[in-house]
Amino acid sequence: MHKGENRISSLFNEEMLKEILLNECNFYQYQAEMEIDGLKKLQEPLQRALQQWIEDRTISEEIEVEGITIKYIMDKCQSDFTSALTFMSVFMDEPEEAIEFKSIPFFFIK
Repeated sequence: MHKGENRISSLFNEEMLKEILLNECNFYQYQAEMEIDGLKKLQEPLQRALQQWIEDRTISEEIEVEGITIKYIMDKCQSDFTSALTFMSVFMDEPEEAIEFKSIPFFFIK
């Protein structure tokens, strides 16, 4: 780390997640590292949900914005768990986006 460079700490086990991304999700090394860097910016509840998923692949239904859960996002967008967390992060910051998503989720498909 260079002088003046900020390191964002995470509430999840980065090494375990990296192994999952590489071995189960078929990410390349650089993709896994970029994904982890992005996930470190998630709100605390989402990072805790990520840690739970890392441990036992449980998908938290406790986090909800305007009736939308992580599982709902995964189902509607056919996205993986980490992508759904990123969507949920946006919805937590901008609930109006969640309302729009719920009315027309197919526009949000990657």
